Amino acid sequence: MIPLKLILEGIYSYQDRQTIDFTVLSEAGLFGIFGAVGSGKSSILEAITYALFGETERLNARDKRAYNMMNLKSNRSYIELDFVNFEDRTFKVTREFKRNSKNFDDVKSPTVVLYEKINEAWVPLESSNTQQIIGLSYENFKRTIIIPQGQFKEFIELGAKERTDMMKEIFQLHRFDLQDKVSNLYKRNQSELDHLNGQLLGFEEITAELIKTTSENLHTEIHSFAAIESSHKLQHEKFLSLQKLKADFLELNKMNSQYKQLLAQEPQKEALRLQLNRFEEAQSTFMLSLKSKEKLDLENESTQRKLENEKVKKREIQQLVQEHQARLNVLKPEYQLLPQRRIQELDLELIRQLIVFSNEIKGLQDRAQKGRNFVENAKEEQIHYKAKIHETEREIAGLKRSKPSAQELMELGQWYTKQQGIQQQEQDLNKQSLELEDNASQIRQQLHNFHSDLEEFHSGHSIALQEMEQKLHTLQDEKSHLLLQQRLTQYAENLREGSPCPLCGALEHPMVNHGQDISLEILAHEKLIKETNELLKQKQDQKFQVEKLVLRLQSLTDQQHELNTKIQLNKSNKMAHLTEFIWPGYSSTDESIYVSKKNELSQIEAQILILEQQLTNDQVTLASVEEKLDKYHKALSQFERDEVSKQAQINQNIGNLKQLSWFDYQSKEPETVEQEYNTIKISNIRIERDYLAINEKLNELNNQFAAQNSLVDTIIERLETIKHENLDVETTLQRLVVTSSFSSIEEIKQILSQNLPVQQIRLELEQFQIQFESVKVQIAQLENKLVDQVYDESIFNEQAKALEESARELKKSTENVAKLRQELDQLMVSYTKKEALLQQHVKLNLRNDNLKQLVNLFKGAGFVQYISSIYLRQLCDHANIRFHRMTRNQLSLQINENNEFEIIDYLNEGKSRSVKTLSGGQAFQVSLSLALALAESVQSNTKAAKNFFFIDEGFGTQDITSVNIVFETLLDLHKENRIVGIISHVEELKERIPVSLSIEKDEEHGSQIFIN
Repeated sequence: MIPLKLILEGIYSYQDRQTIDFTVLSEAGLFGIFGAVGSGKSSILEAITYALFGETERLNARDKRAYNMMNLKSNRSYIELDFVNFEDRTFKVTREFKRNSKNFDDVKSPTVVLYEKINEAWVPLESSNTQQIIGLSYENFKRTIIIPQGQFKEFIELGAKERTDMMKEIFQLHRFDLQDKVSNLYKRNQSELDHLNGQLLGFEEITAELIKTTSENLHTEIHSFAAIESSHKLQHEKFLSLQKLKADFLELNKMNSQYKQLLAQEPQKEALRLQLNRFEEAQSTFMLSLKSKEKLDLENESTQRKLENEKVKKREIQQLVQEHQARLNVLKPEYQLLPQRRIQELDLELIRQLIVFSNEIKGLQDRAQKGRNFVENAKEEQIHYKAKIHETEREIAGLKRSKPSAQELMELGQWYTKQQGIQQQEQDLNKQSLELEDNASQIRQQLHNFHSDLEEFHSGHSIALQEMEQKLHTLQDEKSHLLLQQRLTQYAENLREGSPCPLCGALEHPMVNHGQDISLEILAHEKLIKETNELLKQKQDQKFQVEKLVLRLQSLTDQQHELNTKIQLNKSNKMAHLTEFIWPGYSSTDESIYVSKKNELSQIEAQILILEQQLTNDQVTLASVEEKLDKYHKALSQFERDEVSKQAQINQNIGNLKQLSWFDYQSKEPETVEQEYNTIKISNIRIERDYLAINEKLNELNNQFAAQNSLVDTIIERLETIKHENLDVETTLQRLVVTSSFSSIEEIKQILSQNLPVQQIRLELEQFQIQFESVKVQIAQLENKLVDQVYDESIFNEQAKALEESARELKKSTENVAKLRQELDQLMVSYTKKEALLQQHVKLNLRNDNLKQLVNLFKGAGFVQYISSIYLRQLCDHANIRFHRMTRNQLSLQINENNEFEIIDYLNEGKSRSVKTLSGGQAFQVSLSLALALAESVQSNTKAAKNFFFIDEGFGTQDITSVNIVFETLLDLHKENRIVGIISHVEELKERIPVSLSIEKDEEHGSQIFIN
C-alpha cells in the first residue's frame, strides 16, 4: 500500500483543512515528520488507519470515538486518503462525521465511501471493506506497514499462536491448514458409520431362508381363503331373505299397536278442539275491551295515590313560605338602616388612616433631625480629606521632578548587558576553537593508523563485504533447502502402501524418493555460516570504526568553520557596539555612576509608590464620605416630601368625614378604633347577607308553591277523564255479552284465564289426524303383502348363528393372508436395504481408516506450524543481515525449539538469552530488522513494485553511533524500492533527512503542516 494524498479536517488537533502530498515525500525514499510533543504527528498515522479500517490505536468504539476524535472547535470531521494497492490499482476512501447542531455531545456515526479510479474517474464501490484490497488485516497492517507509537516491539513479543496466525494471513499459510477440513470429514464419516451400524442392528434376523418360508405359508393360506369365502356368500344370501321377512312381520305388529293407541286418543282430541273454539270466540270478542277496562282501573288507582302525595308536598311548601316571610319581616328594619351604617363604616376607615398618617409624620420628623446631624459630621470629614489629598499630591510632584530619567537608565542598562554578552561569547568561542583543534588532531591520527588512503580502504572493504554477505546469504538458503529436504525425507520414509499421503492425500505411492542422511551437510553449513558471520562482523566493525571517525572528523571540520565565522562576527559586533555609546556623564568602561543613579531612581520611585498608595487610600475615603453625604441629603429631602404628602392626605381625609368627627377620635388608641371599625363592618356584612339570602329563598319557595298547585289541578282533571272512559268501556261489555253465547263477564274472564297456546294446539290436532289416516293405509298394505307367508323365530336365529360363525372364519382367513403378504413385502424391502447398507458399510470403514491417519497427521495444526517455522527461520536469517550490522556483529537473532525468538550474544561465548533482556535501543534495532525483513517478504509475496514502511518511535533510544547505522540502513532501502517514513520530535534528525514535514500547533487555527 502506497499513500498518495491525505486530507485532514476537524480531527484531533487539526482544526483547519490540511493536505499532505505523499508523492513528493515518496520520491525521496526517506522522509520524516517532525514537531513538538502533542503537535499532532501521530494523528497522521491514526487518520490513515482510521480511513482504511475504521480503527485507531488510542480509541475504540466504546470510547465515544467519533466525539473524542473531533476537534472541539469543529462541527465536522473529514478524512480523505488516496492510495495504490499491491495490484497497482488506485483507490480513494473518505470518512466524515458531523456534530449535532442541537446537542454538542452528540456526534453522528461516520459515513464511509470507497472509490476506485477507473479511466481517470472515481467510481464508488459497493463495499467499503479495504482488507481485501490491501491484503492485510488491521492488526497485521500495524505490524508490517504503519507501526504506531508503542507497538514497535509487538512482533517479537507475540505468543506462538498469535505469531502463527499472523504468518498464516501474511503468507497465506491457511492453504496448508487442513486440520479442520480433515477433522470435519472424519467426524462426518464417523457419524455416518455410527448411523449405519445402528440401522444394521434392525436387520440381523432378515435372511433368504425366512423369506422362502413366509412365501410358502402365504400360498397355502390363499387356497383356504377361497373355499371359506364361497361358503360364507351362500349363508349370507339365505340370512338376508329371512331378515327381510322378519322385518315385515315386526312392522305390521308395530302398526297395529300404534292404531289402537290413536283410536283411544280420539275422544280426548275432540274435546280439546271444542275447548279451543270457545277460547278463540271469547278472545276475539272481549279481550280488547277487558284489557282497556283493566288498564283504566290501574291508572285510576295510581293517579289517586299520586294526588294525595302532591297535596302533602303543597302543604309543606306553603308552611315554608310562611316561615321565611316572618324572618324577612324581622330583618327588614335593620336592612333599611344599612346605608347609614355604611357611611359610619367609611368614616371609621378614614379615621384609621388619619391615626396611621399622624404616627408616620412623627417618625419622619425624628429621622430628619438625626439626618441633619449626620450631614454636619460628613461635611467636616470632607474638608479634612480634601486638604490631606492636596498636600500628598504636592509631595509626589516634587519627587517626580527630582528623579533621574528612567528611559535613559534603561537604555544604558541594555547597552551594558549587551556588552557583557559579547565579551562572554568571545571567551567561549576561543575556548571551543582550541578544543575542536585538539579533537581533530586525535581523529586524524586514528585514521592514519587504519590506512593512509581512505578511498582505497573504502573500495576494497566494500567489495570484500559484498562477497561475504552474498556467501552468507547463499549458505543460509542452502541450509533452509537442506532442512526442508530432511523433513520431506522423513515424511517419505513414513509412507505406507494404502495409507494416504499427508501432502496430497494419494493412497498409492509408485515412486517414493528415499533420500540420504544429510545431517552432516547441515552441520557443515551451520559451521560455515558461523565462521562467515564472525568474519563479516570483523569487517563490519572495521568499516564502522573508520566511518564513525570520518563522520566525527567531518563534523569537527564543519564545526570549526562555523566557529571561525562566529568569532569574526562577534568582533564586528563588539566594534559596532562601542560606537553606540552616546550618554554624556557616564563611562563606557565604568558602570559605577550608572549603578549609583539606578539606586537613586529606585529609592525615589519607592517613596512615590508609598505616597501614591496613601493618596489612593485618601481619595477612596473621600469618595466614600461624599457618597454618604449625598445619600444623607437625598434621604432628608425624601423625609420632607413624605411629611408634606402625609399631611395633605390627613387634610383630605378630615374633609371626607360625613357623620363622625376627627376631634372625637384623635386621642383614642389605634387598637380601639380598629376594633370599632371591624365590629360595624362585620355587622353590616351579616345584615346584608342574611336579608338577601332569605329574600332569595322566599322567591324560590313561591315559585315552587305555584308549580305544585298547578300539578294538583292537572291530576284532578285526569281523574275525571279516567272515570268517563271507564263508564264507556263497561257499557260496551254489557252489550257484547247480550249478543254472545256466554252468560256473564265472569264466565268470559274464566275462559280467557286459561291462556291456551292456539297455534300449538291447532298443529297438534292436524298432526293427529294425518297420523291416524296414515297408519290405517300402511296396515292394509302389509296385510296384502304377507298373505300366505309364515315367520319362525327359531329358524331365523339358527341362520344368524351360522352366518356369524362363517364370518368369523372368513375374517380370520383374510387377516392371515394380509398378515403373511405384508410380512413377505416387508422382508423383501428390508433384505434389499440390508444388502445396500452392507455395501456402504464396507466403503465407510475403509474411508474411516484413511481419515483417521490424516487427522493424526494434521492434528494441532502441526503441518502449518512446521511451514510457519520455515518461513519464520528464513525471516530471522534475513533480519540478521541488518541486525548484525546495527549491533556491530555483537548480537544475532534465532528461533528456538518452541518457535520463540532468542538472542545470541557473541560477547558471551555465543550463548542465547531472551529477547526481553535487550535494552530499549537494542529492542528497537531488532524490531526494525524484523519489520524490514517482514515487509520484504510481504512485498515479494504480493509482487508489488514498491512498498511503504512507517515508524512512529525508536530514535530517542539510540546513541549517535547507532543512529548513524540505522540511518544508513534506512537510506539503503531507497535502492530497494522501499519508501520509509519516520516520526520523531528529535530535531537533530531533521537536518539529515532530505524531505520532511513540520507540524506546528497554533492556538487559534490548530495544527498546521509545512513541507521542508
